Amino acid sequence: MPDLRYHLISLISVFLALAIGILLGVAVADEGVVSEKLEAEITGIQERLDDQRVEIEARDSQIASLQERTAADENVEGAMAETMISDRLIGFEVALVSGPFADPETVEGVADALATAGADVAFAETLEVPSSAAEVTSGVEATTPIQGDYASVALSVLEATDDTMPPQAVVFVGGGGLPPEAPSGTLDALNEAQAEMFEVWEDAGLRIVAAEASDAGRSEVELFQSAGLASVDNADTGAGRAAIIQLLATDDDGSYGTKDTASELFPPPPE
Repeated sequence: MPDLRYHLISLISVFLALAIGILLGVAVADEGVVSEKLEAEITGIQERLDDQRVEIEARDSQIASLQERTAADENVEGAMAETMISDRLIGFEVALVSGPFADPETVEGVADALATAGADVAFAETLEVPSSAAEVTSGVEATTPIQGDYASVALSVLEATDDTMPPQAVVFVGGGGLPPEAPSGTLDALNEAQAEMFEVWEDAGLRIVAAEASDAGRSEVELFQSAGLASVDNADTGAGRAAIIQLLATDDDGSYGTKDTASELFPPPPE
């Protein structure tokens, strides 16, 4: 789109220059000279238009080739990731909890990856979106209402399976930008409520792997790091979902992915 605007501006400039030239020519030249000058200017404009058209077509071809290559690379990455994670977590029970602003497609992709790995998702929940200032304000209470709601979800995870034993791990998918209408204080209350959730699960001995999309809008990796969680910041890609499965299958910690907060692109292979 920027290239197209650039070409349009160039064409407008050319036509303006032509109009000015014609006016000046009329003022100082006789009819024959004006006709010759006009014809030369039109020919020059046509040549420039032809050159620009060729350039645009060449760039369009390059863009199409890059798009095809990107799609092919993504297909290969997805196939490799599926092969890598297939049946890695058979018999493994996992809770999948997503933050209130997490990307739904990323959450769905993570759920599919867990299924491919053979994991049993014993509990799945999306946290409530704070909708009013009262939900993120503590008032006379020690905690905000949203903290209480999230604490209930955290405790529900511990009772997720039929035999009352908690799952072995929790995958938390977070991140995502706050909408403009979000009540003042939402971010602080959200961070506090989620940190307390993580603490409940850690105290119960659950393995926690946190994740978010590569274009999350608002990253929560620093929150994950402060809570001591293993994290993946590109869970919307095949490589990121494979990293989540790898972390669930091991005791590795650290932050992985493509953002500046990541320490490595991918968890180390099992020894």
